[in-house]
Amino acid sequence: MTDSPVARALAEASTWVVELVVDPEWYKDQQSTAEMPEPGEPQLITLEPPSALIGRRSPSQNPTPEIDCGDDGGVSRRQAQLSTDGKQWWIEDLGSVNGTFISPLEEQDAGAGFPQTPIEIGIRHPLAPYDRVYLGAWTRLTLLPPMDGRTPD
Repeated sequence: MTDSPVARALAEASTWVVELVVDPEWYKDQQSTAEMPEPGEPQLITLEPPSALIGRRSPSQNPTPEIDCGDDGGVSRRQAQLSTDGKQWWIEDLGSVNGTFISPLEEQDAGAGFPQTPIEIGIRHPLAPYDRVYLGAWTRLTLLPPMDGRTPD
């Protein structure tokens, strides 16, 4: 991954970033009947403190989410909110229909599989670097720390 456009963009990032991907394995686990788009390249979204709305864009409703999950109909228009105090990031489910799921890095390393229980609505849950957030039918977000010129692993 060190020579991809995503790796180069990450190496130049001086702020926190969310990587948004279409995850075929999450899609399979969700048993969705919606047609999943091609996974393609990850989308990198720079986080602008103090918060970022996660959801789907609507031509008739505001605000537009900073983290737009595109055509994933399993994602609510106002799914969740990322927030920070400058040191710690949190995620809060804003009352989504299908839930917001967190997979901490240590659980990923242990091969724990996908999270089965959504986070509680209206409660901020802490996120650590490289934690994954699963939502909708195929959307996976990963919280990435500033690289400041370092090359991603």
